[in-house]
Amino acid sequence: MTDLDAVLKLNAELSLQLADYWFEIDTNGGRNAQSYYTENAVFHGQYASYEGREKIQQFYDWRIAQGPRLSVHCFTNFRARFTGEDTAEATNHLFLYAANGEKILPTHAPITISLATDKYRRVGDRWLCTYRRFEHWFEGDTPITNPRLDDK
Repeated sequence: MTDLDAVLKLNAELSLQLADYWFEIDTNGGRNAQSYYTENAVFHGQYASYEGREKIQQFYDWRIAQGPRLSVHCFTNFRARFTGEDTAEATNHLFLYAANGEKILPTHAPITISLATDKYRRVGDRWLCTYRRFEHWFEGDTPITNPRLDDK
């Protein structure tokens, strides 16, 4: 396999996995979100951060408990590169459409457009996220759900 083949394979694997992750979040509320992260992963939202897979899952569990929320996470301009033999980094632009309630809701502009940066480590036959960071470039007037979750 050439270097180009390896990079193309990496981009295909990671972008498909990211699509699967956002599908999990949008259609299942993130009930299985933790399966995409390493044990010590860090998730930096615009207004709060979560350290550790359990804390990341706690955020999604909290979000589900708040009641119905419809979301669509769309990403584009995905780019991945190797940072080591079993490590990689990727960026993409994430468009988040979301509102409290159930379908069908009125349409609106995305509530955020962010530059997302992810870091991955290969664990067995799968890439797991070790780090995820969102840097909002645009924000709408619909609030995001990114609470601070105190350690208990």
